[in-house]
Amino acid sequence: MNPDSYLINFTIPRGATGPTGAANGLNAYGGKYNTTTQTLNLGIGVATQIPLPTSMPNLNTTYTQTNSITVAQAGTYEINYFSNISVAVGTTLTQAIRINATNIPSTVTSRVLSVGVGSIYSGSVIVTLAAGDVIDMALSALIAVGVTLGTGVNATLTVKKLN
Repeated sequence: MNPDSYLINFTIPRGATGPTGAANGLNAYGGKYNTTTQTLNLGIGVATQIPLPTSMPNLNTTYTQTNSITVAQAGTYEINYFSNISVAVGTTLTQAIRINATNIPSTVTSRVLSVGVGSIYSGSVIVTLAAGDVIDMALSALIAVGVTLGTGVNATLTVKKLN
């Protein structure tokens, strides 16, 4: 007897189709950056926003507040940041990413900088944001000091909604 003669032909029923996912992958994103070499004068212990005058493409984020990104949807976001900074007087300089003017603890970075030596601050963090939250970057120092943003792209801030 031929073993192929015992093959049974049957059809497995298909289940219900699940919900359609987002067409574009990311439902919210945005970014700002700076290419202008400039000096910021920091006061003692006063947080000063890093200028971010140029906007990147965006979806469900706005740039209505100066030097910041406002998210329109609640969710979990990845925030990426970069800056290239030097100081006029050797001091400890702190950079932080903020939500509604409050530092995100895992982004607070303090460094002792020497005069005229550029230092790069960069990182990435995942946070939960509410609709309307405002994200920005700020610097502070223990003394009054002039801080210079380097040449070329000297600061960037981006957000991407992960869910």
